[in-house]
Formats: sequence, C-alpha cells, structure tokens
Amino acid sequence: MSGKAKYKSAIRSKKMIKHAFVELVLEKELGKITVKNIVERAEISRGTFYAHYSDIFAVIEEIENEIMDNMVEFLNDFKGVCLIQNPLPFLLKVARFCEQDIEFYRMLISTQDAPTFLTKIKGVLIDKILSNKGSFESNVECEELLFRIHFFVGGLASLYHDWFAGKFQCSLEELTESVSRMMIQGFQSYTVK
Repeated sequence: MSGKAKYKSAIRSKKMIKHAFVELVLEKELGKITVKNIVERAEISRGTFYAHYSDIFAVIEEIENEIMDNMVEFLNDFKGVCLIQNPLPFLLKVARFCEQDIEFYRMLISTQDAPTFLTKIKGVLIDKILSNKGSFESNVECEELLFRIHFFVGGLASLYHDWFAGKFQCSLEELTESVSRMMIQGFQSYTVK
C-alpha cells in the first residue's frame, strides 16, 4: 500500500471510529462504552482502533481538539473587531467546515457533553472578540459592550445548537446569513478607532 493510500485508509478508519463513538454516546453513558463496542459498531478490528487511539478518551480528545483547532484557525484570519462588524466570512468558514460531515456534527451536538464543549467554544470566540476591545470607540459603556458580546455569542451558540438539533427548517447558509445580519445590527453603534 502506498503512502497516500495508507493516509486515506487512516483518515477513513479514524472517521469510522469517531462516528461509531458518537453514535454510542447517544445510546448509553460514556462510562459504559467499551473499545469492543466501538470496533463492532465501526466494523473494524481492535488493532485498527489501537493503531490510532490509546483508549476511548483519546477519541474524545481528538474530536474536541480537531474542532477547537479549526475554530482557532478560522478566528486567526480575523481581528476581533472584524468578527462583530462583519461576522459573515467567519461564520461561512465554520458552516463549510461543518458541512463536510454534517451528520456527525448533528449527532455530536446531541450528546450529553455538548453543552460543556459549546461553553469552551463560546469562551474562545469571546476572548478573540475582546482581544481588540481597545479598538472600539463608542458612546456605550465598555461594560455594555462586554454584555453585548456575551449575549450575541451565547445566542449564536444556541441558534446553531438548535439548528443541528433539527429545530429550524432553514439551510445552514440561511441561518448563517441571518445571524450575521443580526450581529451587524446589534453592534452598529460601535466604531473602530
């Protein structure tokens, strides 16, 4: 098997393992999931599992790290101030990332640990926006800016969570465009120095 074929095989195996894991988390408590459950669901060998992960917690860690790394990479393309003045480019990047494996993210958002992970993502987004807090000139108090940022980021996370949970009938792109418009309107009173 060539290097490229091995790489594709490894990517495919890891994807199957992650999908199997998330499906199992939806069915039973994390503490009751075994490697045997995962390999049976993914239809792979134990050797394949252990070639990629040391245990179940390594699977969880990789899922979280992969999402967080992509989020940070997307955020690094923007100054904090740009995220609230024109959030559409950032939100479209996130949407395109999710669309690569939409069913996986639908399942993931339904797991018991999803709220904890969403809190981490919200924290990263809030920190990025606030990293340029000194760039704002506004007649509104700085404290109100902080409240507004937390409000919008919390609402953003909630809307996307509900979309993935199937509570909205619009497309991901339609949601993204609506959220962008709402954020722009909500921060119109802020200008950059």
